[in-house]
Amino acid sequence: KTNSAKPNTGTMTEDTNTAIPVKAHRPLSQCLLLSLFILILATSLAPPSDPRSRKALLLLHLLACASWFGCSVWVSCVAGLVTFRALPRHVFGRLMARLFPVYFNFSAVTVSLAAAAARGLGWPIAWLAAILGTVAANLLYLEPETTRVMFLRHVVERRLGTGHEVGQLKPSDPAKANDPELRALTKKFGMLHGISTLLNLMAMGFGCVWFSILAQKITV
Repeated sequence: KTNSAKPNTGTMTEDTNTAIPVKAHRPLSQCLLLSLFILILATSLAPPSDPRSRKALLLLHLLACASWFGCSVWVSCVAGLVTFRALPRHVFGRLMARLFPVYFNFSAVTVSLAAAAARGLGWPIAWLAAILGTVAANLLYLEPETTRVMFLRHVVERRLGTGHEVGQLKPSDPAKANDPELRALTKKFGMLHGISTLLNLMAMGFGCVWFSILAQKITV
């Protein structure tokens, strides 16, 4: 007599008929509200004339900018690529569904702190506001919608008996890859993911521009 029960592997699982409710695992986007509060508070304060206060604001600005940019480079250029090439597609997707909300919340807070410190120093914050705009678009709509479509795609792939491939964007079997429902979801996912990625890269580009401006403002 064989035991038909599936072994507990200790990994996250998804229901075979419905997608995981992503919002149940998502950090609260109250971080964005906190970011807006920080910016509003900063605009209401006059730039300090005390050299020590200005140095403290400069230190806060540098730490916030470096934290955001370093995290962006790591998540976008290192962690994502390494895990994609090392994990089965569905496991990778579930990991990213947990990682990206935290990443965008962290970005919203650190960029807001950087903008608030820059405003306190009397510097223009247009480039930092542009970065925050791309982060907000990802945090509030693109990332949640992309993740929702990804989980719907997982449901179809499990029905087709695929999703276990490592380092592949689609099933190896052409018959499964050309399933009409899967192709439609893949197309939508690709569009959303592409826009989200483009905005993330734009934010990093804006960050490089701001760092070049910052280098001219800091005297050695």
